[in-house]
Amino acid sequence: MKYKGEEKKFDASLISVYRIFLIFIVPIIAYSIAIFPQVLLIFYVLKLPFIKSIYGIFILSFALVNSYLILIFSSIFSTAFFINVLGIKYKEGEYSKNIKDKNTFKYTLYFSLYYPTYKLINIFVLPPIKSFYLSLIGCKIGKNVFLAGEEWIADPCVTEIGENTMIGGRSLITAHLAEDKLIIKRVKIGKNCLIGGDSFIMPGVEIEENVVVGAKTLVTKDKKLKKEKVYAGIPAREINYE
Repeated sequence: MKYKGEEKKFDASLISVYRIFLIFIVPIIAYSIAIFPQVLLIFYVLKLPFIKSIYGIFILSFALVNSYLILIFSSIFSTAFFINVLGIKYKEGEYSKNIKDKNTFKYTLYFSLYYPTYKLINIFVLPPIKSFYLSLIGCKIGKNVFLAGEEWIADPCVTEIGENTMIGGRSLITAHLAEDKLIIKRVKIGKNCLIGGDSFIMPGVEIEENVVVGAKTLVTKDKKLKKEKVYAGIPAREINYE
């Protein structure tokens, strides 16, 4: 591939201005809705007559911690609601990186809603909650998938993860690539796979069932990993133990 340089992302056209406005205002509305229950809880706690006592301070501390947990769930449902109602799940293909391209706009708005919420969940290791959220926003994710922590699934709506698969900590799974165009290709990970920590899975990769990918492995674009094999290295190569 020969890189030809960046193109202009937006201009002063009406559609560009309108879409930029949406990229800012929709997440603001979504997160304002998400944070409302916590603000309401703290508001009423602060009005308690004994709030300045040691008991009141303890109740306030308890309320603050629980507010964070409530924020996780309210953010999950609020952002998933906007992603689904507005229909901003994007599709495979090659698109102009200009905001006037419909799928590029969808990608940008989807990311602005999804990224903060997933990072919020990732502060704690909560694999079932992460799997639940990913399924709400378009990821085809099987039962008993374990997400070890600090992993980043960049494009849930074009990612498939089979049941009983483990994604190691700090792994990166991305279905998009910004070259001359915004390239989006589905990533498929089969059942009973182990993706080692710090691995990098690129767009278009297909990993069949019962595959082990070693830690810190780079699986390059469009590569297919055969079932019941072990792969490791940069780039990924089959490891033969016989």
